[in-house]
Amino acid sequence: MTRRTARGGGLVALAVAVGLVLAGCSGGDAAGAAAATPEPSSAVELPDGVELTEAGAEVALGKPATVGYPVGEAASAITVTVSSVKPGKIADLAGYVLDPVSATSTPYYVGVQVRNDGPDPLGGAAVPVYGFDSTPAYFPPTTFRGEPYKRCAGGALPKAFEPGATWKGCFVLLVPKGATLQSVQVRTSDLASPVSWPVG
Repeated sequence: MTRRTARGGGLVALAVAVGLVLAGCSGGDAAGAAAATPEPSSAVELPDGVELTEAGAEVALGKPATVGYPVGEAASAITVTVSSVKPGKIADLAGYVLDPVSATSTPYYVGVQVRNDGPDPLGGAAVPVYGFDSTPAYFPPTTFRGEPYKRCAGGALPKAFEPGATWKGCFVLLVPKGATLQSVQVRTSDLASPVSWPVG
């Protein structure tokens, strides 16, 4: 996992490597993906009737937020709803060999729904959700390679994700020992600052 620190409301683009690799006894493993650096400009031509949530806004769990999401040559507005955030136990990952940092972490299961508001298809794109903890740092969900983690599989958007399509999924956020999960965030290159769903 790559973790990025945030201080005084700003972002420090210094990546601190944390060895989060789950080597699967059952044939799976997991590793984090790098976070994108937010930019203030909008690259999305919004369809009629679509309004973006203000950058930096805080949204209650279960409520939607709409953000611009440029992906390569495609760009669409997406509406993201973080429906649930539930803590688990590291024993839940007993089928995997964990490195020392991961072995003392707490997993959180994050339920997410995404709708493509258009205008472009976003098939196969990553879902731009991140955790933000008390250290403070933001970090991507754990992604499972090989055999998926059936309880909370994560993954990208479907290969065909046309305007109007919706997708529901679950992501695992591993929060290190001594830290607490503060929020789930959406971070895209179209946002000057992330949209957050506070936890607790």
